[in-house]
Amino acid sequence: MLELTVEEARKFILHAQGLRTRRPSKSVVDTVRRIQNVQIDTISVVARSHDLIIRNRLSGYKTDEVWKWERKGDLFEYWDHMMCLLPIEAYPYCTWARTRYTDKTWGSMASWAVKKREILDSVYDRIKKDGAMSSSDFGGRSERSSGWWDWKNEKTALEYLYYTGRLMIAYREGFQKYYDLTERVLPPRVSQEPMPEDEVPRFVASTTLSSLGLASAEDLRLYRGRFPARILWKGKKTEIEKFLVTLLDEGFVEEVSIEGIEQRYFMLNSKLKEINKVTKEPEEEAPIKLLSPFDNVVRERHLPRTLWGFDYKMEAFVPQEKRTLGYYVLPILDGLRFVGGVDAKAHRKESTLELKSLYLEKSEESTAGLAGRLANGLREFADFHNCDSIKVGQVRPRAMKRTLEVALGEPES
Repeated sequence: MLELTVEEARKFILHAQGLRTRRPSKSVVDTVRRIQNVQIDTISVVARSHDLIIRNRLSGYKTDEVWKWERKGDLFEYWDHMMCLLPIEAYPYCTWARTRYTDKTWGSMASWAVKKREILDSVYDRIKKDGAMSSSDFGGRSERSSGWWDWKNEKTALEYLYYTGRLMIAYREGFQKYYDLTERVLPPRVSQEPMPEDEVPRFVASTTLSSLGLASAEDLRLYRGRFPARILWKGKKTEIEKFLVTLLDEGFVEEVSIEGIEQRYFMLNSKLKEINKVTKEPEEEAPIKLLSPFDNVVRERHLPRTLWGFDYKMEAFVPQEKRTLGYYVLPILDGLRFVGGVDAKAHRKESTLELKSLYLEKSEESTAGLAGRLANGLREFADFHNCDSIKVGQVRPRAMKRTLEVALGEPES
């Protein structure tokens, strides 16, 4: 059994994720393959989630660049833990998942499809004839659906055909989705057939372990979404752990003990040399990163809580009067530590990044050099959003506000 300190475990996870590594990803596709899924989200108070996730792992990344790779056929969109961008090689796995959960989760959809067969056929036939189309191409002629977010019928038909695999999202313009026939979107090298059932458990385990570096049964239960774990292991951590022990007996994985943490962790046997090298490398000072609330290392809240003692909450869907931190708080990653969060908003017309509120963990309030590192990270974040100035609002502790403003070169308020 490999024994690690908590700091060594953090270091290897952040290395595997591409957040703190001397071997960074070389392209958008390389980044997505490294972490397997990138959550797509519509909230745009700052850059959207998928852009932030990739930008924090790929130097020089530009907003919306990811859609170029979807259009080229290297990435595709489908449901994983949520709606995600995935490497195209994962399509057979998603086909397996789709065939397993259609009857279990889409009962209302199936009923709608039976009743609206003519609309489904009409939408499909039009795309087959005219090529990729968006929902707006169908206008607003039809009666509206009684469910599915009150979508018009053509929109519901598009989504049904997409979820059931007859259509894929061929590309986006702006944030608008354009659908086309699966056989015209999916590259010829990728099979439309579902991944064989006996290959799926190892695929889920190996991709999760590769993405996180180190993973517990809870990570396998959640990283690719709850549904596969329910199908494969009845959603039970004990059953997942039994499977991991089977892989351990085969020599496919190694067990890892992390100092002070009770959970059993595992890693790929093929990564042993890499972990030994990474954990021995001296830590380098690196710019602070502001992560998306849906970043792969914080979206499942147990991970930052267990390994970092960072009890992060995302309050965008909490009523305003009940928020304690802010609408869209971005976790602050300083080196190997999470040191706080910032509720930020990019005012694009004014070219200003507003820090509505910023809080620091009590253990980090007096960390030497933190204000300077934070200022550097905020400048990089502002540059990514094409913002020329940074406006500092509330800061906790209050004494840090002026220190940060000085580090940013801002005038006295």
